[in-house]
Amino acid sequence: MEQFRFFLPTKINFGSGKLSELGMIASRYGKRCMLVTTSNSEEVLRPLYDRVKKILEEKGLDVYHFDEVVPNPTIGSIEKAIQIVNAKSIEFIVSVGGGSSSDTAKSIALFYGAGKVNWQDIFGTYTDPFAEYEPLSDPILPIIAVPTTAGTGSELTQAMVISDPDKDEKMCIFHDKVFPTEAVIDPELMLTLPKRLTAITGFDAFSHAFESYMREVASPYTRLIGLEALRIIIKTLPKLLRDLSNLEYREEMAKAEMFAGVSLANAAASIPHPLSEIIGGIAKNIPHGQCLASIYPEYVRFEIANQPEKCAEIACLFEADSKDIDLEGFINSFLSEIGLNTPLSKLGVTEEELEQMKQHFLLNVLPFAPKEVLASMIGNSF
Repeated sequence: MEQFRFFLPTKINFGSGKLSELGMIASRYGKRCMLVTTSNSEEVLRPLYDRVKKILEEKGLDVYHFDEVVPNPTIGSIEKAIQIVNAKSIEFIVSVGGGSSSDTAKSIALFYGAGKVNWQDIFGTYTDPFAEYEPLSDPILPIIAVPTTAGTGSELTQAMVISDPDKDEKMCIFHDKVFPTEAVIDPELMLTLPKRLTAITGFDAFSHAFESYMREVASPYTRLIGLEALRIIIKTLPKLLRDLSNLEYREEMAKAEMFAGVSLANAAASIPHPLSEIIGGIAKNIPHGQCLASIYPEYVRFEIANQPEKCAEIACLFEADSKDIDLEGFINSFLSEIGLNTPLSKLGVTEEELEQMKQHFLLNVLPFAPKEVLASMIGNSF
């Protein structure tokens, strides 16, 4: 008989225009909040951040804006935000943005009361997405996550990506107490996302659904929503890239990202995600979604050899009536159609950096395949 676990503690508020309800939602969690975003000097995003602050302040909330989130959040930026949280007696956090904003918010909520943090111990300890860990702060601060991209799913997961620039390391840690308390998913906020970022984040969502579907811990729930996420993305993302202002397509991608995030939280990722962290930690200019896309042809070949039945099921999503179940060909065509079928060498990775990636210590401990196989995937993606 089948056994499985499924956990979704985050309350989801989904739909176009839902941002207008943020003040009412936030007022349930206290009076003093930290708004966590990327730089307020970004002209495209400043109006959104100002709007969010106004919505919160109109409910009588004191808002402290931390606008120093960086891609692949760094230890330094997290520690700086924690100092503000403690100085201002912050009661809850509102994150607005992509995965970096959400990951920063989760890290702040987890570590603000932990004192001096030994990050190397943290990186080596909180590695299991399904473990039940003791809280590191009491209480863990509530988080309201407002995504502006349809990709990371971070607003619905227990994962945080944290970078240590001094060591060229980019690590994903997990803690079951940092699922955001609520998520406000408003597709209207994604209308200004440029074409390349739409493609990169969209493929990130694709990879979450794909990899969690392949995992041995996949359950009836994750398989169901994972396949639906893949179906939507395959059908919608190419059309959205030709019509970026189409709200219907944005809504579909936001829905797919949500499904993929829930599936990821409950079944976890596979080979491409840790490999993309290795690549992104060394070649810092390559976005996460592009790292994934570059490694995917090699990964798909690996899964076709090891899990042909599951691969055939996904291949049918590309062409349901076709007798051709060439998933490798479908993936390559899909990546080309969305503009991400690019090897690492064309993205500026040098031969020296490639060797660093192939010798990375993580390859010795990843459970998915022997080090030689994983290193070969990176090498063949060059």
